[in-house]
Amino acid sequence: MWLKLMLAVVCWNSAIADIDRRRNSNPTYYNVGGVLSSNESVAFFKDTISNLNFKDKYVPRGVTYHDYSILMDPNPIMTALNVCKDLIAHRVYAVIVSHPITGDLSPAAVSYTSGFYHIPVIGISSRDSAFSDKNIHVSFLRTVPPYSHQADVWVDVLKHFNYMKVIVIHSSDTDGRAILGRFQTTSQSVDEDVDRKVVVEQVIEFEPGLDSFNEKLIDVRSAQARVFLMYASKTDAEIIFRDATYMNMTTSGYVWMVTEQALDAANAPEGLLGLRLVNATNEHAHIQDSIYVLASAIREMNKTEEINAPPSDCDNSGSIWQTGQVLFDYIRKQRLENGATGHVAFDDHGDRVHAEYDMVNIRAEGEHVAVGKYFYSKETQKMRLELKEHEIIWMGRSSSKPEGFMIPTHLKVVTIEEKPFVYARRVDDILDCTSEEIPCPHFNITEEADQLYCCKGFCMDLLTYLSRAINFTFSLALSPDGQFGSYVFKNISQPGSKKEWTGLIGELVYERSDMIVAPLTINPERAEFIEFSKPFKYQGITILEKKPSRSSTLVSFLQPFSNTLWILVMVSVHVVALVLYLLDRFSPFGRFKLANIDGTEEDALNLSSAIWFAWGVLLNSGIGEGTPRSFSARVLGMVWAGFAMIIVASYTANLAAFLVLERPKTKLSGINDARLRNTMENLTCATVKGSAVDMYFRRQVELSNMYRTMEANNYDNAELAIQDVKDGKLMAFIWDSSRLEFEAAQDCELVTAGELFGRSGYGVGLQKGSPWADLVTLAILDFHESGIMESFDNKWILQNNMLNCEENEKTPNTLGLKNMAGVFILVLAGIIGGIVLIVIEVVYKKHQIKKQKRMEIARHAADRWRGAVEKRKTLRAAILPSQRRAKSNGLKEAGSISLVVDRGARRRDEVPRIPRYSPAYTPDVSHLVI
Repeated sequence: MWLKLMLAVVCWNSAIADIDRRRNSNPTYYNVGGVLSSNESVAFFKDTISNLNFKDKYVPRGVTYHDYSILMDPNPIMTALNVCKDLIAHRVYAVIVSHPITGDLSPAAVSYTSGFYHIPVIGISSRDSAFSDKNIHVSFLRTVPPYSHQADVWVDVLKHFNYMKVIVIHSSDTDGRAILGRFQTTSQSVDEDVDRKVVVEQVIEFEPGLDSFNEKLIDVRSAQARVFLMYASKTDAEIIFRDATYMNMTTSGYVWMVTEQALDAANAPEGLLGLRLVNATNEHAHIQDSIYVLASAIREMNKTEEINAPPSDCDNSGSIWQTGQVLFDYIRKQRLENGATGHVAFDDHGDRVHAEYDMVNIRAEGEHVAVGKYFYSKETQKMRLELKEHEIIWMGRSSSKPEGFMIPTHLKVVTIEEKPFVYARRVDDILDCTSEEIPCPHFNITEEADQLYCCKGFCMDLLTYLSRAINFTFSLALSPDGQFGSYVFKNISQPGSKKEWTGLIGELVYERSDMIVAPLTINPERAEFIEFSKPFKYQGITILEKKPSRSSTLVSFLQPFSNTLWILVMVSVHVVALVLYLLDRFSPFGRFKLANIDGTEEDALNLSSAIWFAWGVLLNSGIGEGTPRSFSARVLGMVWAGFAMIIVASYTANLAAFLVLERPKTKLSGINDARLRNTMENLTCATVKGSAVDMYFRRQVELSNMYRTMEANNYDNAELAIQDVKDGKLMAFIWDSSRLEFEAAQDCELVTAGELFGRSGYGVGLQKGSPWADLVTLAILDFHESGIMESFDNKWILQNNMLNCEENEKTPNTLGLKNMAGVFILVLAGIIGGIVLIVIEVVYKKHQIKKQKRMEIARHAADRWRGAVEKRKTLRAAILPSQRRAKSNGLKEAGSISLVVDRGARRRDEVPRIPRYSPAYTPDVSHLVI
């Protein structure tokens, strides 16, 4: 730490010692040269240098200034030789140069000669713009401003009088072009009031040495501006004033402002305003300020710089004085707060700034009267303009300030098709337009030229009312490219490409039209280049989307209950039926006979009847038979009936909510919806290219991700985007709320989502500085107060369609086949199921009948066999006793026995034969016992 401090002290002491060494080695006397125009100036120069040595403020002790001066020769070559012989030979540190009485090249010769060695030259009267070029006049400064600096005063005067559109007339020399360039730069510079920018309507450039100016004046007679700014020499100004007076362009209503040279014209018209530099001819005051500025610069440089002696020989062309370059920079940085010519300061080019001017008004007989001044204010440290307006006599000897422009009575109006504000209908002849339509030809370079359209709508009615209220005629045309306009690069593939306005805005900015009457959103980007009236309609930005279709399917009638609840209901039906059957079966009071009139017995409740009873109670159908008879089963039946009533009532209520009162909600909640902000979501949104909505998204940093996603989907116009929303190709279209609300009113299937954002208004667009701006604004405000705008809204935007949609929203939906198709399909399934079951029953019954017939035949055959067997048993039983008696009685009995046998044999032969059946059917007689 201590080491660092010691090093810092050593370095500081070394620097101080080095400065002292330089100060001690610097010269103690300085020679100052002067090239002046008169002996009086030479004497004043000597006296000023002599007095300077006694002023400690500028000259430190031990330092002395010496003067070396010469008279300026009109011959520039002689002047250059004299500078070398009488000034540079005496090692002058700077040269103060005046202006010759005749000739203009001598100051330039002094600048070239001294500048070759970088010896600073301070001019006190040279005002040509060429001296500002540091490539030529490398070491030239001046205490007078160049002529081009008068453009700064012009701008302040024009803004003071509120003249925002002018015509500039200038000569085609260096100073003329310089003053035009400075005026255009200064008038368009951004200051506190960015809306007040002076516009140059037309520039007239002429060659010096005029003979006539009539042709150029004829070209500007039809211009709107009536304020002329002129830079010309005295002789050229006299020609211009002569021709302008002949063409009555110096009468009442015109304003002429000129520079100092033109102010001296002998025929300058009465009412002319001109500028005159304060102390312009006071050569002594400029000599004094120049010497003091130089002494201040040497004093400052002597403190820190090492000063070397200047060159002393012009023949030594190889040596350049490095100290001269440093001294030039020090002089350029100096300021004199209270100089003899005012506040003295220089810009980067070495030109005088903060120079003071008088505003001069030409009166009768060429009298020059100062009516204002342009001076440096110490309080604000800026230039300030003060004018005595009541003392100004204007052209035509008028005491009131002219308007400064001629209001044209016929305007070129452009618009764009945008429902419901502008409807465009293609026609073959303008005569086909109806009474409420306005002809609006469309010029499109990509299609057939001069297409004829008829336009009507909100904006067309507004245009008609405006023309009547503020008294103008108009010709209407549609946008050439069908766009509102954006600020884009043109010919980006070529070098030097620049940004240009397209669409409606481009037509206005480049003065191809006078007014835009369309749904043109007011925003900062556009307001910088065009003028807007007060809004004729306030609106914002919203999102248009198609209403989600109903989620009705073939099983819509099942929506009131969840799948779990339906399963539980189905299970409950069968569980209750089973319990009813069991209770009725095992109850001791479940089986009894009813004393019916017909004496029939009621069957007991079986399982099938129990299921039928449970379904019948649930579906609220009549139960004709198969009801429970035991008390326990009937208690359960009553509870089940209550359950069924609650289930059916709940189902009916929810069915109404799902199918009748259901209203689809918007899918998006607004611009802050996470699905819009999240670029990964599969949701397409878009707007119109180059529109105000597109500009809004560009300047919103928080919407940058969303904008990058939607930029690729943007449409050329709103019509295509809205149609894609209807077709389901685009999920969300972001656009002006007034248009989207109109579309939602026209088609109840469309809906706007979320709240409005980016609130703004529609305004009438005009050129910057247009004289119609205030008139249009006042007319629109009057339309708002008188209810005309409200009538436009009712006629074109609302059209009672919004109310119809709202009424439809409040009424229940009518159920259609789409909603109840599942029920009909269920009935159809029941019918088909019944037909299938009846077929199965018929087939099964026929099979049963065949089987029963076969069983009857088999049973009949078995009975026959059984009878035959019985007979045999009986016969045997009868034969056995006879044989026993025959044995006991002898042959007689034997003969009788044979007779019996024979009879028995005969009877046996009479037994019917059993029919033979096919192998396919064999009666089952195995159970018979023979």
